[in-house]
Amino acid sequence: MRPPGRTLAVVAVLVSLCLVLAAGPAAATGSGFACLVARTAKPPVPGVILGVRGPGVAYTGAAGAFEPGGRDLRPTDSFRAASVTKTFTAVTVLRLAEQGKLRLDDPISKHLDPSLVRRVHVLGGHSYGARITVRQLLGHTAGLYDYATDERWIAEVAARPHRTWTPQQLVDWALTHGRPYFRPGEGSHYSDTGYILAGYVIEKVSGLPLHRAYRTLLLDPLKLRGTYLEHWERHRGAPLSHPYFGSVDARDWNPTFDTFAGGGLVTTAADLTTFFRALFEGRVFHDPATLRAMLTATPQSEGTLGLGIQRLASGGEVLWFHPGAWGAVAAYAPARRISVVATVNQAQDDGALSALLRDAYATALGKPVPGCGR
Repeated sequence: MRPPGRTLAVVAVLVSLCLVLAAGPAAATGSGFACLVARTAKPPVPGVILGVRGPGVAYTGAAGAFEPGGRDLRPTDSFRAASVTKTFTAVTVLRLAEQGKLRLDDPISKHLDPSLVRRVHVLGGHSYGARITVRQLLGHTAGLYDYATDERWIAEVAARPHRTWTPQQLVDWALTHGRPYFRPGEGSHYSDTGYILAGYVIEKVSGLPLHRAYRTLLLDPLKLRGTYLEHWERHRGAPLSHPYFGSVDARDWNPTFDTFAGGGLVTTAADLTTFFRALFEGRVFHDPATLRAMLTATPQSEGTLGLGIQRLASGGEVLWFHPGAWGAVAAYAPARRISVVATVNQAQDDGALSALLRDAYATALGKPVPGCGR
């Protein structure tokens, strides 16, 4: 099983081929996108949903099955966003910062239980927990051990898929099975553990359970009626499509292994498109400086990670995106005002999602794609 906190490096490699200077996007045809979706929906991918928006571009489509042997997948069906949830988490923290309820450079000791802070980062017999800042949690520079990339934890989830995990149990698993990678601020390493702590910060500062904080600060204002935090909220909107781990249908797995701040949102192509476009087009933050802070890539990551979002630069252009397990991705190219959201509902086929994102972006630019070009 690939972990929910994965970074699709292959996405960056493939998408970079499409980030080229051009006079401007030509008119993209719906048939081109439909061709991409249809050719992607083949084993081991059960079904595909794709949404693309931009100047002269408006496409949402689906192909394949809601579940193998079942009805066709619909563009309106919902899917697990997995680690794309981290972007929502970071934005929620930043909204609280705009309200003056916290600062990004606050030490987490200001907002979390002292006994937890002392335990989360012990290196060489010394606790560095009190040195961790909220910004470091969001930018993956705190050095916290990542349980989600540990093969032992992945095996444990797969062996007991119906187990209920609490956020504290996930943190405890990280603390008992690994050690910090580096002292806070001295490196970069993707960490779902850090995002659980960010979820705790949100709850403490907002005075709300995490799912209510999402809803109050983001989901309701943006009218994202088909998006909800699985397990913590009742099902909303469209049916949840079946995500697969290889040939295993994982829809009935207990989702609590990935439903607290680092993952867990269920969403739709329409909602995810609305969220990403609103984020970059000035409809989420009150102050443009907040978005600039979010998109300031950390030097420790060599400029590839912002706060809850990943950066790809090529040919003078920039694509901001976040991937998630179960084959979800959301991306936005500010210079082009093009958004791409997708799911392939498969945790074990990065290549299919990478190719779909690459070719959908190329099609939006009016570029021919082998096998689906004009």
